Amino acid sequence: MKHDSRRITRILLQIILMVAIFGALLWYVGVGSLYNSLLNIKLEYILLALLAYFGINLLFTVRLRIVLRKEGVKTSFGKTLLAQYAGMLTSDVTPGRSGYVLTPLYLRDQDVPTSKSLSGILGIQTIEFLVKVVGGIGALLFLIETVQLETWQFGVAALGIALMLTGALLLAALSWSHRAISLFDRIAQSRFLKRFTGGLMGKIEEYKEGAHNTRKAIPEIVFLTFTCWVLKGFEWWFIGLALGIPIPWIGFFLLHPLVTALGFVPITPAGAGVQEFGIVGIFGLLVNVSANPELAGPIGAFAVLSRVLLIVEDLAGVPQIAKSTSILVFSRKMPDKPAIE
Repeated sequence: MKHDSRRITRILLQIILMVAIFGALLWYVGVGSLYNSLLNIKLEYILLALLAYFGINLLFTVRLRIVLRKEGVKTSFGKTLLAQYAGMLTSDVTPGRSGYVLTPLYLRDQDVPTSKSLSGILGIQTIEFLVKVVGGIGALLFLIETVQLETWQFGVAALGIALMLTGALLLAALSWSHRAISLFDRIAQSRFLKRFTGGLMGKIEEYKEGAHNTRKAIPEIVFLTFTCWVLKGFEWWFIGLALGIPIPWIGFFLLHPLVTALGFVPITPAGAGVQEFGIVGIFGLLVNVSANPELAGPIGAFAVLSRVLLIVEDLAGVPQIAKSTSILVFSRKMPDKPAIE
């Protein structure tokens, strides 16, 4: 009960902080300006943005199936797509977007060994973070060439890159370092985590084998990750066009990895509020919002929509979350059957 009380308190503090940040954002942008921007939005571009995000999830699903195939696991495209949406939706509401690591639970109805799916997902995320580090550096160089960065603005950009690099190094250690894998195994086999995850890690030897097989798929992972980055540039560009924000496609393409890195700041669910402030601050520099105050509303609307649209589409994963949760609850009631085969 003491642990539950602390957890509830921590969640409440995160929610209060998130509301405070969004309140400050609304004050800075102006509620009226934000409302007018949303009222005059061009819906055809919003539909194109949703289509681009759908394409990203399709490629994410292809990427995951390729990795699982390298590990000798065959999956259904449709079911894996729903598991992908479920993982994304979970990440949308968890600090540091850590909920995506639960995607193996959503693959259980296809009899995918959790140890193999987890090693594949961690390997994929390692490569994705490294690609984003490269993108973040490119975005920082783009900003230096385009606008006059103040010290604090450079610091925020550097923080985003540092977060991605730290995440990449940690995931790389969990994926490919035998010492780190063994340590992770001891932690995952603790009584509390076993009860919480239903034995998420599975057999450590299977995990090690899966991590080794994931390395064989690195070229495909890099190619598909970069393609998704290009699509993400179009998704943000379409939202910008819907709101009349005069930033070229290359700006959205380069800035996306840098700004979304703030979503991994674990002080609010999925960095909610922190990422939005980053968008407002950096985009405000590019369009010189101090000289063009009428653009403050559209940029604020962009910051909100870039998150809301993702959550709306990720709701496609709700049935899979419900199904996987019921399977997990049922398996806990059947102690004579192992959670992972």
